[in-house]
Amino acid sequence: GPFVQDVKQPLFGSEKNIDPSLFIDSDGKAYLYFVRFTGGNVIWCAEMNSDLKSLKEETLTKCIEAQDEWERKQATVAEGPSILKQNGVYYLLYSANHLGYATSDSPFGPWEKYSGNPILRRDMDQTARLSGTGHGAPFICEDGSYKYIFHAHASEEKVQPRSSYIKDLTLSDKGIAS
Repeated sequence: GPFVQDVKQPLFGSEKNIDPSLFIDSDGKAYLYFVRFTGGNVIWCAEMNSDLKSLKEETLTKCIEAQDEWERKQATVAEGPSILKQNGVYYLLYSANHLGYATSDSPFGPWEKYSGNPILRRDMDQTARLSGTGHGAPFICEDGSYKYIFHAHASEEKVQPRSSYIKDLTLSDKGIAS
């Protein structure tokens, strides 16, 4: 900090957007991934201008939308984007009632969804019986390992109060395992 908001307005147009996630690539270019309400929650990306306060609107690109059955289980959502890059491959983690990911060789896609999605869902953790899993962020630990922090709904009937959880996240030449 200090963090300053010069003008209180949406970054893009006049529409409401949610779940922004900043990714700065190895070449120094910055990208913002966020959700627009275009036929459900849909993940979009745009390159940011050097001031990191505005988008290059001509780069606005649709990335991920809910199309698969597991992504449409409770609602048509693809949200909570997070980006990782390893060995030239971009990994876009996203929540769609569960957690999944897609890969690309470009920050704009095209994105190929992992055939084993979802990688994190409630029946994977019988002790917690998680509902509404996903929508979090990866982070690197001091020892170089990855973890994923996410929230889950209170139950199948109630969203609130949400709880936070941390799981191991493994990146390998075969993809991501949570």
